[in-house]
Amino acid sequence: MKSMSLATLAAPVLLALSLLPGPAAAQNDAGYEITPRLNIVGGSGRPTNDILGFGVALQRRLDNGWYLGFNVDYSPAFDFEEPYLILDIPRAPEIVDAEGTMLLLTVVGERRYPLKRPGWIGFWNLGGGIAEVDLEDVDGQRGDGGRFDIETDAGSEWILVAGAGFLQRLGPGWSARYELTFEYHIADWDLRDRVNGITGEIDDYDIYGLRIGVSRQF
Repeated sequence: MKSMSLATLAAPVLLALSLLPGPAAAQNDAGYEITPRLNIVGGSGRPTNDILGFGVALQRRLDNGWYLGFNVDYSPAFDFEEPYLILDIPRAPEIVDAEGTMLLLTVVGERRYPLKRPGWIGFWNLGGGIAEVDLEDVDGQRGDGGRFDIETDAGSEWILVAGAGFLQRLGPGWSARYELTFEYHIADWDLRDRVNGITGEIDDYDIYGLRIGVSRQF
C-alpha cells in the first residue's frame, strides 16, 4: 500500500469524467462547476489535531440533482503530535512534534436539493479516494535522560469521505459553498526509533471539519 501512486488513480478518474454524458438539453444549468476551497479540519490529537490546507473541486452535473465530483486537497504543513508517545518513550520537558504534508485525491457522488429559502441549496455527498502522507524525522531528549530519533513511514492511505452543507447563490454562475466534512483514513503508519530499535504503528484514524469555497459554474 505504501507504494501506491496518486497518478495511478487520477488518470482513469479524469478520463471517466470526460466521457460522462452531458446534462439533459432541457436543463439550463451549466454542466460543470469548479470550486477553490479552504479546508479547516482536524482530529483528536492522535495522530494530529489540525490539518489546515486548501484544494479545488471539479463537479459534473448528471440528472435529477446528482453531481459527480473530483477533488484534490493539500495540506502543506501539519503536526504529528508527539510521535515518541506512540513508542512509549517517556515525555521530555520540551514537546517535540513531527511536521508532515498530506495530499488527498477523492471522488464523490453528491445529491443536491432546493431549500425553502430563495438562493440556497442543500447537499450531501459520499465517496472515497487515497491520501499521500509524508512525515519528517524527529529527534530529541527522552524524559529518562536518553535520546530518540524517530522515522515514520506513512505512505498512502485509503480514505472514505462524507459531507453535507449548503450552497448560497451569489449571482449568475457564482455560489458560496459551506460544507461539514468527515474523513475516515485506513492507515498503516510504521514508526521506528533509530537509537534503540523500538517500533510502533498507527492504524485507522478520522478527521473532520469545515470546507469553505466559492463555486463557478460553466
